[in-house]
Amino acid sequence: MDSLRLLAPELVLSALALGLLAADLLIPAAGPGAARRPRLIYHLAWLSILISLGCIAYGMGHGDSLQSVGKLWVVDPLSQFFKAAVLISTVLCLMMTLEYKQLPASQSGTFCALMVFSAVGMMFLISSIDLLLVFVALELVSVSSFILAGFERRNRKSNEGSMKYFLFGAFSSALMVYGISLYYGATGTTRLMELSQSPTSFTLWTPALASAGARGPAFLLGMLFILLGFGFKAAMVPMHFWVPDAYEGAPMPVAAYLSVAPKIATMGVILRVFMLLVPASTLELTGLFALLAILTMTVGNTIAIFQDNVKRLLAYSAIAQAGYILIGVVCGNELGLEGVLLYSAIYVLMNIGAFAAVQAVGDNGSNAGLGSYELAAFDGLGQRSLVMALTLTVFLLSLAGLPPLAGFIGKFYVFAAAMDAGRSAAAGTGAGPGVYYALAVAGVLNSVISVYYYMRIVYHMFFRPAGPDAQKISAGPFLWGCLALCLAGILIFGVYPEPIIAHVKLSAAHLP
Repeated sequence: MDSLRLLAPELVLSALALGLLAADLLIPAAGPGAARRPRLIYHLAWLSILISLGCIAYGMGHGDSLQSVGKLWVVDPLSQFFKAAVLISTVLCLMMTLEYKQLPASQSGTFCALMVFSAVGMMFLISSIDLLLVFVALELVSVSSFILAGFERRNRKSNEGSMKYFLFGAFSSALMVYGISLYYGATGTTRLMELSQSPTSFTLWTPALASAGARGPAFLLGMLFILLGFGFKAAMVPMHFWVPDAYEGAPMPVAAYLSVAPKIATMGVILRVFMLLVPASTLELTGLFALLAILTMTVGNTIAIFQDNVKRLLAYSAIAQAGYILIGVVCGNELGLEGVLLYSAIYVLMNIGAFAAVQAVGDNGSNAGLGSYELAAFDGLGQRSLVMALTLTVFLLSLAGLPPLAGFIGKFYVFAAAMDAGRSAAAGTGAGPGVYYALAVAGVLNSVISVYYYMRIVYHMFFRPAGPDAQKISAGPFLWGCLALCLAGILIFGVYPEPIIAHVKLSAAHLP
């Protein structure tokens, strides 16, 4: 019974996802009640997610400090934090979906079920402590995501983006399976806790053993392939090539969802895998992680400068944001772990908020001859809808990390973690201090670069005249509700971050 209680959030979501498919079949798509059909289905989806969130809150309030289900699964405040973030992002994206005009009402049940199944996969992923279960959970997320990305079947870009997403996903899955096989061959187990509790596990990384022909190189190569598999889901360089096309072709709520939820879930499992298995003093791996973080930030921000499509611009921005979060993982200290959790929570609000505001503009038409999400479609938005323009500006400035918004607090934490790790390394604990100082400097410089392309959108909204055929911006109540929730979180956590910081510290203290 205790195992059922620990699995309650996932079981509830799985059962109600099947219920969504049943509702899609039973509720008539034509007739007197057909107009209410999408809302009934979406309300059922929201209810299932809220019940799951309630189960998580109940568990955290009743001492689920560190409990396992067999040797495959762990429930602790760290996993519950990431699960709550995934579920909140799912709710917000479903609110966007109800107002998305390009989604046929007849497909609302299938769409919601896929979204919920994807969330279930991410929840299993976050709590997994066996690499085989990690892989199975990733595949559940991937299959649902592939279908969601290509949901607009008559849209050529949607089909193209979904196909690229699928092909890159298949390649990353193959890499990950091979990495797991190498890991198993080197260690004799796929269970993370067993290896982390072995005093000999860390000796697998030493150069002396590697040069002596021991199993260190196989272990190292296996972990590298596993990292690349995770990097695909987190949109990390060099596994990022699918992101711009997949986001551009996907329905806007799906693009928002893919930019946030899989990234958060993957960072959660990366924390668990690599902080359990990789010692902080391993210079080679610290340098590899640092290089990936710097490349991810730099590539994402640099290419975003040249984008004239706001959807693609936000896609490259999402790549860069993964690099900022990865800084906390590289540091491996308490402050770094707290920074990962804090930035992930804030990232949910500011990124989904930005996508929701862009959706409102795209759904209301644009200048003749331009795509709905072209930069020129935002010309004169401050005149057409001042509230929408100001709201989008807040989200963009928060993504850039400017005070007094929540994005500044998140970036401050991860950059401070890098400086703290550098000071500790200079004192003789950990890798060389230059690695961490380089991370902090690269993070700050990339934040400065990001200000430029975010301000391009602001410039078009307030300093460019609207085209002659530009329309007034109107948004439905659910889209406004999504924007209001995200905006309130960004503003409140920016000026009063103590409550979420306290929760982050509690969750970070329970990494096994």
